[in-house]
Amino acid sequence: MDFLSYLSKYIFPTLLSMGIYTPEVSKNIDSNYDYIIVGAGSAGSVIASRLSEDECVKVLLLEAGPEAQIASEVPLAAHELRNSVNDWAYMSVPQKNGAQGFPNQQVSVPRGKGLGGSSSINYAIYTRGSHMDYDQWAINGATGWSWKEVFPYFKKSENMTDLQLLRNGYHGANGYLTVQTAQYESVIINAFADAAPEMGYKYRDTNGAYHTGFTRIQGTTRHGRRCSASKAFLIPAENRENLDIIIDALVTKILIDENNEAYGVKFEINDQEHEVYANKEVIICAGAFNSPHILMLSGIGHRSHLEEFGIPVIADLPVGDNLQNHVGAVGLSFEVPEARDLYNRTFSYPNETAESFLKFGKGPLTSLYGLEGMAWFNSKYNNASVDWPDLNAPLLGFTDASNPEEAVQDAIYNQVFKPYEGKNTFGFLPCYLRPKSRGTVRLASKNPRDAPLIDPNFFDHPEDLERVIEAMQFSVDIVTKTNAFRRLGAKMFTTKFPGCEQYEANSTYYSTEYLRCFSVKYTYGHYHPVGTCKMGHILDRTAVLDPQLRVKGIKNLRVVDGSIMPVIVGGNTNAPIIMIGEKASDMIKQDNPDRFTC
Repeated sequence: MDFLSYLSKYIFPTLLSMGIYTPEVSKNIDSNYDYIIVGAGSAGSVIASRLSEDECVKVLLLEAGPEAQIASEVPLAAHELRNSVNDWAYMSVPQKNGAQGFPNQQVSVPRGKGLGGSSSINYAIYTRGSHMDYDQWAINGATGWSWKEVFPYFKKSENMTDLQLLRNGYHGANGYLTVQTAQYESVIINAFADAAPEMGYKYRDTNGAYHTGFTRIQGTTRHGRRCSASKAFLIPAENRENLDIIIDALVTKILIDENNEAYGVKFEINDQEHEVYANKEVIICAGAFNSPHILMLSGIGHRSHLEEFGIPVIADLPVGDNLQNHVGAVGLSFEVPEARDLYNRTFSYPNETAESFLKFGKGPLTSLYGLEGMAWFNSKYNNASVDWPDLNAPLLGFTDASNPEEAVQDAIYNQVFKPYEGKNTFGFLPCYLRPKSRGTVRLASKNPRDAPLIDPNFFDHPEDLERVIEAMQFSVDIVTKTNAFRRLGAKMFTTKFPGCEQYEANSTYYSTEYLRCFSVKYTYGHYHPVGTCKMGHILDRTAVLDPQLRVKGIKNLRVVDGSIMPVIVGGNTNAPIIMIGEKASDMIKQDNPDRFTC
């Protein structure tokens, strides 16, 4: 039985009978609203919920995709949502310096499409990044975004259910977004905890006072089921008369008048074009790829690029520049004879696993797509005396050998993973957190239905590759140089990735040459794209937005999502984007003195 068949038989029927997991949507659209929000992802869901708290404010939320699928409720099933109706399923342009082992040197770029956006299809990991990330934003021109200024918004959104963590003062208990420590504890995560001091690091809450160290993972789950931004923020707001939520609505253009004032949007539903008007603001929350896409289609972007497609230029701004992502390789794999991995555990005890999930919100199905722990650590280039780690190694409680139908392409699977079918395995997904390479998002055409051209430009800066290699070597050392993993009999795969067979690698040692080949050929972007509508000082020519997230030179238009980040944070980006939504909501409210007047 494959995993999807297991879910269909044991899980989905009960979940469907347990009640709503996606908000009710509206059937009618008025012609005018105070605020039009484009995109119901992690930021858009927050803003729609917060702005509609004021009864006198009328809010429209437009989402290009449908409702979330029932599979989104199962954290371990995240991969089943790839290339589904809830995924834009983008591909990058061919990479010059990475992904050389993939067809056409392209990498997959999944993005959420539907209520909850990427928070409905991601791995549901809750990390904030380092305090230093935000202080650097403020120092470099994004005033108001220091750690001290953003921290209250992390707490505001959060409903942390782990009482022990609540006591440290770094978590919130009254927010809409439920956060739990991992509800599945394996032998592997216990070994990981024991390995931390052997590697010179503390095992701690890395969303607390310090970011450096090893940790048991925290996730956006509620009773073990996914708590997307849509579930967290839109369901409590779904019955408000001043909020309309519209799905399957593709926004094609922002309407901007001769005074450079945004006054509405054009959108399509079932190939029928509509216009709707905003009395106060249009707020674009479509993500690091689609927000710049919409801006460029509307005449906001590099003049030369827009003129290439005959699009009248309204504002000549560096839209689509500054694309950043955490970068690594597809993963290091290990055999572990003395520990049952996630999928073997699930298939060996199918009824018990289903009952544990459905009744108690625990067990393997609650695992955040198999991710159990995180190590945040320093490269040799980094100042270890400052709590600002530059490398990361997520611990994965299985490999593609455990679940073949989700595996990478056949040639890789047959050579690397097939020999380990049926065995207990685990892996790491090491990455570099502060890459110096910058990519772009550009138009492919002026047809709104044509996907944008996405170029992560991996390894354009050679230092990025060297740090990825160091992150991979540290991950190898966790397994090969600690008593914690030796006790489990853990050892590296002896199979080699195609194209790297000539380099030394065995069950105890991977050479630097092998790791370099592995990284260049099987490059992995960690699905954290940001930066393409950068905020910064009003005089910063590389910035699209001011620190209030207003588009420079355009009135009544803001962008609020991961695209606003000047520099990527050192952690998974979903929690920071929700924080951005919370902070932006207060900014928008403060700019509307009439919000209590009906």
